[in-house]
Amino acid sequence: MYEINKEKLVRTFVELVEIPSPSWHEKKVMDYIIRRFKKLGASCTTHKCGESHNLLIKISGDSRRTPILFSGHMDTVIPCDNVKAVVTDTKISSDGTTVLGSDDKAAIAIFIEAIEYIKEHKVPHGNIEILLTCAEELGLKGIKGFDLALLKSKFGFVFDSSGDIGRIIVKAPYHSNMKIKIKGKASHAGMAPEKGVNAIRVLSEIITLIPNGRIDEETTLNVGIISGGRATNIVAEEAACDLEVRSINEKKMLAEEKKVIEIIKKTTAKYGAKAVIERSLEYNGFIIDENDPVALLTSEAMKKIKLKPVFVAMGGGSDTNIINSSKIRAINLSCGMQKIHSTEEFIMIKDLISGTKLAVSLIETVK
Repeated sequence: MYEINKEKLVRTFVELVEIPSPSWHEKKVMDYIIRRFKKLGASCTTHKCGESHNLLIKISGDSRRTPILFSGHMDTVIPCDNVKAVVTDTKISSDGTTVLGSDDKAAIAIFIEAIEYIKEHKVPHGNIEILLTCAEELGLKGIKGFDLALLKSKFGFVFDSSGDIGRIIVKAPYHSNMKIKIKGKASHAGMAPEKGVNAIRVLSEIITLIPNGRIDEETTLNVGIISGGRATNIVAEEAACDLEVRSINEKKMLAEEKKVIEIIKKTTAKYGAKAVIERSLEYNGFIIDENDPVALLTSEAMKKIKLKPVFVAMGGGSDTNIINSSKIRAINLSCGMQKIHSTEEFIMIKDLISGTKLAVSLIETVK
């Protein structure tokens, strides 16, 4: 079912990944995408966001059918300059000096080829929206800066997960950030250290006391940035760290934050230091039941092309988290990328083909 042109699909993917598109610098790849979709009669509009733009593509169809959204992102992590795709009979990788960029250009190649296929083979479809965001890798900046009220779709399919085609992400975490600043008291480190309060020492104790790493199967906590001090001969007056808490369960995330705050209060009181804590919510999590209409539609579309649906939870966030905060019910799907965010990144050609078949099947399945 659905005979996808392998050579054309691979060529599209290679052309995409060899266009550098670090976060906030997506214009060249966006221009390429617009050219391809305009040839298919699609309307393309750019929407300013930060230092770049999001791209919304619309393909008109039967208005009696349910409108659907496909989504992915245009930016890649670095190093992404001078990508040289190495193509074998079975897989595509970089030459080892850069990332490949299948995160998330595999999705874009899949969308282009799927729309070309339905046009060429006159596959029945409703109105299709394709939202391609900028700066996703910097904390979902693009989707956060896009007005989701512009979208008319009822269901969303975000192709931005790794692994074999068939993985359906039905759980993704809530994610909060905390910035902790400790203020001690400066003093000469050699002449009067006892008169100082070393903020680095206080912060170090806090970090050793707070939970770390995997808390349980749904929850993680990580201290990722530390700074402090001005010179070795000064008892450090200030120190700071940034940490994140993630959990599928919002109550668990909030409970871990509370533990951190209590430890900070006790430790600063012990040493006579002060603390300033800034907390922000990066994004909300989501849980989609396997019997939810969007999950059932996805399963049906997969079974049509002889894929076995595999429902999984993911510890990372994606644009799906933000889309689910709107009226659209969205689900995150694998697009076949492997070993992402590394120079060992690769994708199997069979997964690119299967991903394209899945996109076509979704278009045909949603009535």
